Amino acid sequence: MQGATPEPPSAGLPTWKGLLLRHLERHKRYPSEAQRARHEGTVYVRFTMDRRGMVVAARIERAAGIASLDQEGLDLLRRAQPLPPLPADQPGGTLELIVPIQFFLRR
Repeated sequence: MQGATPEPPSAGLPTWKGLLLRHLERHKRYPSEAQRARHEGTVYVRFTMDRRGMVVAARIERAAGIASLDQEGLDLLRRAQPLPPLPADQPGGTLELIVPIQFFLRR
């Protein structure tokens, strides 16, 4: 093993990320008190998942500034498990991501 070069990311990762975002969207719940108050916003959650799609760590990366929306960002990750498993060609045992969870009312 000569110079240790990092393995390239999975070729299937962009497609997988789209699958992940659609999976999260299906499990998202707009908090009723936020809807009644007409609160909107985006919470960015940082999480680490294992190859099987289980979340091993999660935290708010950037808050929406509305407690119920921020909490739903974290609750959503727990509720949506298991997430789509990592692509077979994705190196490593875990993957860390930051994803936006958007809450916008229909006009």
